[in-house]
Amino acid sequence: MSLDSKDWRNAVIAGSLIGGAMLIGIVVTKGPKTANQPVTSNSNSNSNSNSSASSSPSSSITQQEAGNLISNWLQSKRQIFASPFNRQLAAEFTTDVLYQDMTKPGGSIDWLIENQAYYQFGVQKIESIKQFSANGTQATIEVNLTEDRTFYVNGKVDLTQTDFNTKLVRYNLQFVDGRWKISDYRSIN
Repeated sequence: MSLDSKDWRNAVIAGSLIGGAMLIGIVVTKGPKTANQPVTSNSNSNSNSNSSASSSPSSSITQQEAGNLISNWLQSKRQIFASPFNRQLAAEFTTDVLYQDMTKPGGSIDWLIENQAYYQFGVQKIESIKQFSANGTQATIEVNLTEDRTFYVNGKVDLTQTDFNTKLVRYNLQFVDGRWKISDYRSIN
């Protein structure tokens, strides 16, 4: 064997060792957790690790989680668009355009208060989820929802804003301040 092939062989071996060590280092520090991790018998440390894992929200959202967000939003409308006109509840479920339109001076909540108006809701139900897509901190969900809504002005029903129907609605969602919120929505039909 010549000196050149020995140098080449040593370089390949050294490179393999360095590359393998780097790969092992990456897997150990950033790799997925495996089922072969040690189990501790201390139930206190187990509950602490579970609670810390569930308390740190992820920016990913599933179709079911998005559907739950919309269902909770529908229920919250009973307190947002009627006395006590809960702006804090609006902040919990909405962001961006939708939140601004509701809470800005002269926005929809102010308009309701100034005009002695409010909404009352009966049935509010997601009938089906038609489409769902999520990418990073944004998601879109289309749902068929049934809503029974009665609009009152000065204690009298305003039939122009009162309805009971099922419609297709597209909600745009955004991950903000550690949680998913509705940034905007519109009826498709």
